[in-house]
Amino acid sequence: MHKKIVIIALIAIIATASITGCLLYTNYTSNSPPELRVFIAASLTHAVANMTQEFEQTHNCKLIINSASSGALHTQITQGSPCDIFMSADNKWTNQLKTDNLLYQNTSIDFTGNSLEVILSPGNPAGIVSLADLAKPGVRLVIAEPSVPAGNYANQTIWKIDSTWGNSSHPNYIATGAYLNYNTSIYNNLRSYESNVENVVGQIALSATTGLYDAGIVYASDGIYGSLTGQPTEFLKIPPEVNQKAIYGIAIIGSTNQPELAQTFMNFWTSQQGQSLLAHYGFGI
Repeated sequence: MHKKIVIIALIAIIATASITGCLLYTNYTSNSPPELRVFIAASLTHAVANMTQEFEQTHNCKLIINSASSGALHTQITQGSPCDIFMSADNKWTNQLKTDNLLYQNTSIDFTGNSLEVILSPGNPAGIVSLADLAKPGVRLVIAEPSVPAGNYANQTIWKIDSTWGNSSHPNYIATGAYLNYNTSIYNNLRSYESNVENVVGQIALSATTGLYDAGIVYASDGIYGSLTGQPTEFLKIPPEVNQKAIYGIAIIGSTNQPELAQTFMNFWTSQQGQSLLAHYGFGI
């Protein structure tokens, strides 16, 4: 009889512990903040980092940031990677998701823009003072891969320069002939394609030590960030008439489990506060 009582008591203790454990687990999970999985183009890294903590505190949530080239992020989304919201450096990717019916309420927004600049190796050892200098023999260039937005925009800009300033039949032809066969000359000078624009910036910065590259083509926002952080980097402006403007798209993914929170995040970037933050980092429509 005594043995039965001990066994019953043990069963009761175990059951109580199990119930308590379940209650504790339930309370823990119910109090855990919701997570918002945000896929962002690499060029937006600093702007998004600036607002993350305040957004998390204001909306009691956790932002899970995945930063990469827009094309790579698009591929991840179409292959089923969990994602709530996508910020692309090229609106063709958000538009493609819309065409494929993969967006929440089938909606995407063009929320900001960017332009291109030439980034020069520290000390400018090649003595580059104009866009024509990029085409001179022996100049070593690095740009992003054509499959990513920064590389695609760079290619379009190079072609614009060739077909505008290097085209003798164009009204804006440069009579000195400095831009004749510009496209061919630039690609003869290319030494590397990088997987995203941040890597181009990094390669140029390292060239002070490695001596591998003289210049690269990056976003204007990279130049602004360099100024904000006091980095001793030189940039060469590309005039608007030949500068291929980047249009950024933002969209909520149709499979999201947090549509209201995702909409709040999206609304931030289209608000005056969000647009001011983007302008601070060199973006703008």
